[in-house]
Amino acid sequence: MTRLVLAVMILSLAGCVSWSPVSRPSATLLANADRLVTQGRYAEALDAYEQVLAKYPEAAEAARARVSREAIAELLAARAQIARLTAGMKTQEAELARLRELAAARAGELGQARAEIARLTADADRLRTDLEQLKRIDIDMERRRK
Repeated sequence: MTRLVLAVMILSLAGCVSWSPVSRPSATLLANADRLVTQGRYAEALDAYEQVLAKYPEAAEAARARVSREAIAELLAARAQIARLTAGMKTQEAELARLRELAAARAGELGQARAEIARLTADADRLRTDLEQLKRIDIDMERRRK
């Protein structure tokens, strides 16, 4: 008799282990959305979470679907912002490179202008000296005529 009871218990337990409840559609959709996230298909996962919430708003999985949807939406928004900032940064880097080239060209022009100023200053000093010398000669000649 104990063998019979033991066999019935073993069969009952084995039946419980192999028995699996019928999967709820909301759980299946949620699992699919989670799988999309693990695959990195975030936009599709966002849509899948939306489907869970639209079709089964009162299901047990709705709360987790809502939290996951919000996290994925924030992730996608952050990625979009990173893309915009990266594009803006590349534009600014190009503008900075252009301005550096312009500054280098202006520095060359400035060097040439300074050299020209130095040359003209030297010429002016030479002319001033020549003029002073001519004045002295003129004064000497005036004195000699008198």
